[in-house]
Amino acid sequence: MDNREDPRAITHETSGLRRLGIVVGGLGLGAILTYLLSKALGGRMQKSLPRSLPDQPVDDRGTGQDKAGQILRNLRDRAFQASDERLALALGRPTEEVEAWNAGEEVIDDDVVMKARGIAMNRGVRIE
Repeated sequence: MDNREDPRAITHETSGLRRLGIVVGGLGLGAILTYLLSKALGGRMQKSLPRSLPDQPVDDRGTGQDKAGQILRNLRDRAFQASDERLALALGRPTEEVEAWNAGEEVIDDDVVMKARGIAMNRGVRIE
């Protein structure tokens, strides 16, 4: 007798395929939910991560890395329509460097803070 003719064999095969389908579907749904959750909480999660950069003063006013980052973000948001590319062009720096400053991955130097303050003053934008 052939396995295809045996109803128990067919039921066993389809039961295994159903279980496999449920597992694969569950994994796919879990992956989608994880992706959506990471996108929804992406900005909040980055701010809560500890930074390994030193918070020593950047300029003679005693501006630290956190304050310098806030100045750059305010300038970007208020004067350059929240565009890293436009801010990078105005500062004369590569876009990747501006993105790294915003992510807290690179140290912001005094030249950038002075340029940001000058640009804000010329454009009449309050950044501090």
